[in-house]
Amino acid sequence: MQKYDLVIIGGGAGGLVVASVAAQLGLNVALVEKEKKLGGDCLHFGCVPSKALLRTAHVAHLVNHAEQYGVNVSNPASNIQAINQYISRAVETIQVHDSHERFKTLGCDIYTGSAKFLDASKIQVAETELSAKRFLIATGSRPWIPPVPGLEKVPFLTNENMYSLNELPAHLVIMGAGPVGVEMAQAYIRHGSRVTLIELAERVLPRADPEMSQVLHDQLSADGVEILTGSIVETVAQQGDNIMLQLQDGQLIEGDKLLVAIGRRPAVSDLGLEAAGIEYNTQGIIVNSRMQTSRRHIYACGDVTGQMPLTHVAEQQAGVVIANAIFHLPKKMDYRVIPSVVYTEPECAQVGAMTDVAEDDPAVKVVKFGMDSLDRAIADNSTRGFIKLVVRKGRLIGAHAIGQHAGEVIHELALAIQQNMKLSKITTLVHAYPTYSQVNRRVASQYYSGSLFSPATRKLVKFINRWLP
Repeated sequence: MQKYDLVIIGGGAGGLVVASVAAQLGLNVALVEKEKKLGGDCLHFGCVPSKALLRTAHVAHLVNHAEQYGVNVSNPASNIQAINQYISRAVETIQVHDSHERFKTLGCDIYTGSAKFLDASKIQVAETELSAKRFLIATGSRPWIPPVPGLEKVPFLTNENMYSLNELPAHLVIMGAGPVGVEMAQAYIRHGSRVTLIELAERVLPRADPEMSQVLHDQLSADGVEILTGSIVETVAQQGDNIMLQLQDGQLIEGDKLLVAIGRRPAVSDLGLEAAGIEYNTQGIIVNSRMQTSRRHIYACGDVTGQMPLTHVAEQQAGVVIANAIFHLPKKMDYRVIPSVVYTEPECAQVGAMTDVAEDDPAVKVVKFGMDSLDRAIADNSTRGFIKLVVRKGRLIGAHAIGQHAGEVIHELALAIQQNMKLSKITTLVHAYPTYSQVNRRVASQYYSGSLFSPATRKLVKFINRWLP
């Protein structure tokens, strides 16, 4: 039996943040990870490899459209082996910060294998039992595979095996037009694959602002993606080297590769949660605002909680765990101001309230500014998109942007929402010209344009200039 102050189950983003801080503060920490490498899905199968792949696709797209910029390029072609090497280099560079050696140096004991609770104070990893005063469960999530007849009999792809293909798909079929689906659709179409994107909902990115979804739909269509929304896959079958998808409306879709990107589910199976008395459901481990489970000395963070499965959310939750479990400070998790980004081109970013709140609240106003009126976007030939602000009584409560670098632009607006700032603060901040961030000042100014150029203001200006020296 090995005894610790803190045992962390899961070596992904949330678990590593807590392990690093706890060990450096002098606690006796054990870190348990079932895979041989630390870093979790985000590093190995998600955020990092997908963004690296999207970068290569962006370069391919630029090369193939170089004539628009006055550059002549002949016979461009994508090389999947070279692309895989580029992705691997990005992962390996970041892996250094998440290595076994680094965390051992910090003072963590690392155990490789699956963890299972024996009771509320002990777990078992292989042949070793570990006990602790406190535990953190940060096991993440896994791809959800829908119960479509025949799907389990075909060699489909998920995010866990799609970044090591030996050749580019001739025809990639993607089930699901959420963030992963639209990103991969654009990446592979720009590398030369034919792509069909199938979505059950009536639009791509069904949780995004509807107008934003439409702009992205138009861009993907312009790239050449075949988009089938409102479509239900009834059966899947193998036919030779291809995979056949029968849709409910009678269409038959045939491709050589199938990517399932429907969603994810928390990784809670085989943890022995019942033995520890930890409550959970299909959405994940149930936690309170301090990230405590039903057993107060056992915490959970990240995708396993089912609450906004984003890496930056896991890191924020980890900070709450550190405050409560290590410093015994009553810090609570706040989900009101969490930005999210889809890394297509153009990028889609949003934070705070949705635009439809204006339909029920007369005090809310939505203002919009098109990227086609932003000088930097015009210079870059990246004018597709817009930015919308959701404003209540002069204070920002939501922002939605689609355009080049929208994921960078959104953070100034997130800070404004978090600090309950007046929108006038953004209009008075000097933004460098020409930058994409300048769009924030331009759209904020739109909010005041109605009153600034109103008949009453015009009369006031006329009076001032007539009667005052």
